[in-house]
Amino acid sequence: MVANKKALVFVYDGMSLSEIALLTDFLTAFQSSEHSWKIDTVSSKNPRMIKTEDSFQIIPNKIFSEIDFMDYQVIIFSGIIDPYSIANDLDLINFIKPLANLTDRPLIAAISSAPMLLAKAEILKGVKFTSGLFEEALDEFDFFDKANIIRKPVVYDEKNNIVTAIGFAYREFAVKVAELLGFENAERRLAGVRTDRPYTDEELTFYKKPQ
Repeated sequence: MVANKKALVFVYDGMSLSEIALLTDFLTAFQSSEHSWKIDTVSSKNPRMIKTEDSFQIIPNKIFSEIDFMDYQVIIFSGIIDPYSIANDLDLINFIKPLANLTDRPLIAAISSAPMLLAKAEILKGVKFTSGLFEEALDEFDFFDKANIIRKPVVYDEKNNIVTAIGFAYREFAVKVAELLGFENAERRLAGVRTDRPYTDEELTFYKKPQ
C-alpha cells in the first residue's frame, strides 16, 4: 500500500462509532506505521464538540471550508441514532451535494441510517443501496427510490463507487471497503477469533520482536 493515504469521516451528534470503528482501526492501527492512513474528521462550518450515541465526545479536526473531497480515497458516513436530525441539517446536506456530480470521486461508504443523508443530498440517485432504516422512513420521503434497494447486508454499486451496509454488518462493511481500497487478505485479517480449534499457548504469547 502507498503511504499517506487519507480517509474522511463525517461526525455528527448521535453517530455510531461502533459501525465504523473496525474500518478506521483497520486503516490505522492494523497497518505498519509507514502505511497507516490519516483520518480526518469533519462536522460543520464551525468547530464544535459532538457526542456519539454511546456518550463519547469528539472534536473534529476539520471544518467544511478546509475540506477538498479529492484529497481523500474514501469518505465514510456512520449511522446515527436519529437520522432525521442530519437529514435536516441543510449546511451538511449542501456541503456534500457536490459529491453527486464529482468526477472520479473517492469511494463513498455509508452504513446503517447514513444512506438517508446521501439520499437527501441526491447522491443516491440511480444507485443500488441497502440501509438499516425503518420502512416507514423509506416510505416517508420521496428522495428515496425504493426500486433501487437491495435487501442484502452489504451492497456495492460499482458504477457509482458507493458501498452501503446495514448496521449489524459492520465487519463485512469494513472488509468490503478495505478490499475496494486495495488491501489484500482483509477478510482473513478481520475474521475475529478462530473457532475451528483452540489456540495453543505459543500462539497467544507475544513478543515485540520475532524470537
